[in-house]
Amino acid sequence: MMTKTDLLPIPYKGGAPIAIDLMAGHVITSFSTMPPIIPHIRAGRVKAIAVTTAKRAQVLPDVPAIAETVPATR
Repeated sequence: MMTKTDLLPIPYKGGAPIAIDLMAGHVITSFSTMPPIIPHIRAGRVKAIAVTTAKRAQVLPDVPAIAETVPATR
């Protein structure tokens, strides 16, 4: 809501199906757990734009945390 981005939730049964649809171009963005998507990020098949953790993840140190680009409003 803070970025005024309109997202349509699409339920998936796990990270692997999301990764497949993302790489095939069936979806243009996703929120996923890290383990199934990290190999695809490292191989350059998908681009990570942010992690939803409070700080950068140790396994993806070059990927910013959302908190670095979207300020909290409390």
